[in-house]
Amino acid sequence: MLKSKNVELVPFEPKYIKKFVEFRNSEDSRNFLMPGIPYPVTEGSVSEWLSKKANHHESGEFAIIYNETKEYIGNISYGNVDWKNRHCEIAIMIGEEKYRNRGLGTEALVTLLDFIFNELNLHRVELKVYDFNERAIKCYEKCGFKKEGLLREVVYKHGRYINEWIMGIIKSEFLEHNFQGNNRNNT
Repeated sequence: MLKSKNVELVPFEPKYIKKFVEFRNSEDSRNFLMPGIPYPVTEGSVSEWLSKKANHHESGEFAIIYNETKEYIGNISYGNVDWKNRHCEIAIMIGEEKYRNRGLGTEALVTLLDFIFNELNLHRVELKVYDFNERAIKCYEKCGFKKEGLLREVVYKHGRYINEWIMGIIKSEFLEHNFQGNNRNNT
């Protein structure tokens, strides 16, 4: 478990599947799903996916828990770990709408980045985000991510081609941010 002031990142378990399916199949979430992520999902397909993700050496899937209410509000993960070159990809979703725009996604990201850089000792983290997802881009930049490249018209969605930003952060950049107040405890 990774804990900070307002959120806990706990291993994703079957007890979260029903709510996860609700989050993932919502119209809002569907607008931001990256290519290759199945839609719609079912409890059965998520259970099957979870059973296949047994290798925690290559990835980690966490439920985001809001400390004040102990409510499951979203997911955050890392994957595609390249141990030789020491980098990985991450993804986040705050599925519970009432918890968006409150800084909880930023706090969850900082908590995961702290774990990735200081516990896993990776050097670089990257993600992809649609260019129209301004809320997410602002969150990532707040955490220290930089836009590294634009994949032009890479996805056909909503009847048009959409651009994706590749964003990344290096361990030294994260450490320079000096996120005081994150107070992560690894238990």
